[in-house]
Amino acid sequence: MQEEFIYDFSKFKSDEFDFDEELLKKFQPVARKLNLSQESVEMLMEIALEMSKKQKAMYEKDEEQKLKDDISKYHKMFRQDSDLPDLNTKEARNYMKYANDAYSELCSPKLKEFMEHSGLNYHPEIIKLFHKIGELMASDGVDYFGKPALRELSPAEILYGKHE
Repeated sequence: MQEEFIYDFSKFKSDEFDFDEELLKKFQPVARKLNLSQESVEMLMEIALEMSKKQKAMYEKDEEQKLKDDISKYHKMFRQDSDLPDLNTKEARNYMKYANDAYSELCSPKLKEFMEHSGLNYHPEIIKLFHKIGELMASDGVDYFGKPALRELSPAEILYGKHE
């Protein structure tokens, strides 16, 4: 009985790219049946690796374009939302200041990374949410943003809010 030849794929393992072990196990019997040498297998693997890298680059380009499209869609939604101020006004700058203050103060670096990677930090509903949080934070008189409180609040005002 002839000993089965096992192909060496170690040349193709790297931190940048690694072949799927399950697919390599499927490939080996086919390569043996075709009586391919190690050199022939390596030639095929190099082509497969090149194809995979091109597909990955195309996928990343598609994902990048999708993110740009989503952000563009969110900007359009923002401009069309009747609850939000016109972008070129002082009111919009003040509106965004509250949203940005809350976003900066409350979001962890991982959440910020996720929001930026997904484009959600441009979504009007997210902006509205952070604006409302920013308003609430500013109205309670607690020093969140490095601004001094206007005056000390009584325990009742802290618990029940300020009533005038």
